[in-house]
Amino acid sequence: MCQLCETGGMGDAGFGIVSRSAEVLVGLSWEGSFAEARSGSIRTLLSQVQARLGEVSDLWASPIVGISWNDRPDGFRYFVGVPVSEAGALSHFDARIELPATICAAAWHAADDGDVIAHYGRMIEWISASGHMRNTAAYHHREEYPRDADFDAAPELRLMIPVR
Repeated sequence: MCQLCETGGMGDAGFGIVSRSAEVLVGLSWEGSFAEARSGSIRTLLSQVQARLGEVSDLWASPIVGISWNDRPDGFRYFVGVPVSEAGALSHFDARIELPATICAAAWHAADDGDVIAHYGRMIEWISASGHMRNTAAYHHREEYPRDADFDAAPELRLMIPVR
């Protein structure tokens, strides 16, 4: 099943548990403040990765993946990329990360779902109420964007938080 279409196990609240296999991603890295992110730095990074990938009409192409680490007092680190297994991906990027297999709480965030940060807040409440615990050993958040996403429009993406 396509990672973006994945709906198995999503409850009435729109949250569920999904798994991601260990993988190697290639892409671009960014580090900065929350204010810089709000002013468009992340959207710019996403657009740069999308542009380097070119026009992809393959319905089954993997999503553009964003990984964040909230390990700075004034901001965070963010990596945007695609699986190294994608044809040609290595020639377009010089940053690379290895991710372990993870289990994540997940939800689809549609364009009309409001603020992404507020949606993450509802997910964190659901994680606790469901008896799960956040697992920040490898990363703090994972986001999956359709390859053809319009990064100038309201965000549409899968929100994910690793759990145990």
